Amino acid sequence: MDRKSILNSQDLPTPYYAYDLDVLRKTLSAARLAADKFNFHVHYAIKANSHPRILKEVMEVGFGIDCVSGQEVRHALDNGFQPENIAFAGVGKADWEIDLAIEHEIFTLNVESIEELVVINERAEMAGKKVDIALRLNPDVNAKTHHYITTGLEENKFGISRWQFNELVEVVRASSNVNLVGLHFHIGSQIQSLEPFKNLCTRINEYQSFFLDQGFHIKHINAGGGLGVDYNNPDDLNNPDFEPFFQLFSDYLELKPTQQLHFELGAFFSSELW
Repeated sequence: MDRKSILNSQDLPTPYYAYDLDVLRKTLSAARLAADKFNFHVHYAIKANSHPRILKEVMEVGFGIDCVSGQEVRHALDNGFQPENIAFAGVGKADWEIDLAIEHEIFTLNVESIEELVVINERAEMAGKKVDIALRLNPDVNAKTHHYITTGLEENKFGISRWQFNELVEVVRASSNVNLVGLHFHIGSQIQSLEPFKNLCTRINEYQSFFLDQGFHIKHINAGGGLGVDYNNPDDLNNPDFEPFFQLFSDYLELKPTQQLHFELGAFFSSELW
């Protein structure tokens, strides 16, 4: 049955979800090809669609996973993703979620607040381990998208603000069971223009300089996701163009030698499933 027939069928139960795996594979391959051109790393945001069949396609193309809950981390592990390919962000992590990440030694725990940093260090000490963390920093960049899905302004609850950095540095230095390896940013979703991402690059450069000047060795930057889908022109979804998005970060982000750049893309892939 073709797409039009499915959408017009009166015989199918509701809700009904139909996934076009050929389109998904095409989109994933296009993203992989564009990312490889710049040696960038992509983590699929599992919250966009966690169906095991979709995750199988994501894993086969070689992408990692971005999770925002312990259940998502567990689901990713159950579906074959290796711990070293799992990033775990999310506000208000419970102790058991932090313990799960520490137990499996995932790629990184993204720290959302100074208070959470203290808890993670305590849980790691109890487990007798040292855990890799990335600090989620609030860049105060306007994504110029709907205010309900904006996450990168200082008024938003997400990430650690610039005025907290001096205290943050002191807490990191005092936390012997965490290893600061990355900086994490995310400015929102459904971003239709590349300009906010250019502004994000400027802010990342500024913030990274601060932490490098403090003597920290930052192995990777996570620039988040947010690449928008043009739902007003659904026929164009079959022709995603990731290269301008990655090219912008290549042009404006001042990566250091050997430093990795990671992204967490989700909606742009799941929207391809019609």
